[in-house]
Amino acid sequence: MFRSHLTVADALSFASVLPPVTRAIFVEAWVPKDNPAPFPGRAELQREVKAVRRDHNLAPETAIIDIARALRRSSIGISSLDRVLRQLPEGAAEYWAVEE
Repeated sequence: MFRSHLTVADALSFASVLPPVTRAIFVEAWVPKDNPAPFPGRAELQREVKAVRRDHNLAPETAIIDIARALRRSSIGISSLDRVLRQLPEGAAEYWAVEE
């Protein structure tokens, strides 16, 4: 998922703009990789989301965009989110992009 495509420094930078509980969920059980894979296309990202807890996963095809919309409507502020996304690797901003 999203964090598996980030270095430790990038993931912590992203986590720094999240509300405390969301931040805790973001880093929970995370095992960082030395060389994270680049962001794949949207279809592969959706498969990654659906693979989490496969036997108990109820994520719809729209899960990424649904969470992106909720995150953008949260108290963190769009400018803070966009600022940190601009500093992350290619594909990170597209992950959280929403069409309004």
